[in-house]
Amino acid sequence: MANAVLKQSPEHFSMVGFSLGSQVALEVVRACPARVERLALLSATHGGLLPSAEAAIRRAVEVIERQGLNCYLEEAYPTYVAARRIPDESLKRLFMDMAYSVGKEAGLRQMRALLAITNSFSNLDQIHCPTLILGGREDRRTTPEAHQLLNQEIPGSELLIIEDAGHFTPIEQPRIVTEALRRWLTN
Repeated sequence: MANAVLKQSPEHFSMVGFSLGSQVALEVVRACPARVERLALLSATHGGLLPSAEAAIRRAVEVIERQGLNCYLEEAYPTYVAARRIPDESLKRLFMDMAYSVGKEAGLRQMRALLAITNSFSNLDQIHCPTLILGGREDRRTTPEAHQLLNQEIPGSELLIIEDAGHFTPIEQPRIVTEALRRWLTN
């Protein structure tokens, strides 16, 4: 995935990665640090899955393969968003529509790609571009503690923990995320 990004990107670029995309972004920076001028990591870890997230992803693969994507999505939705947002039908519909647009097979490939990342990135202290780390206070997949650790490992990085958000900060708190990314791009 990182190679595909590098092949399609200009010589120098800013990069935002969300969840699996944050892992891809960290691999891009590992492979070609001079090309990435700015880095934003949303719902990220310093490499791979936290143990609880790994167990949830393994279960997700099993549920999708045995019972289908819809069954998994109904079960998973409450674990991806802040508790107060669980009853929000428009947010749930957006979550479901995004998953359906990706599809079962691509979703399984993404989950297996996450499961294949077994080590943390060893070069985090060598990232020197402006870096924003952004996560939800109620994220159970990439916890605030994981974001804090990543912030400690990347010198000079900025950490923003967003209240009233779980893993899907871009759709749970779009205005706050957009403003944070705008500041990151223009400072």
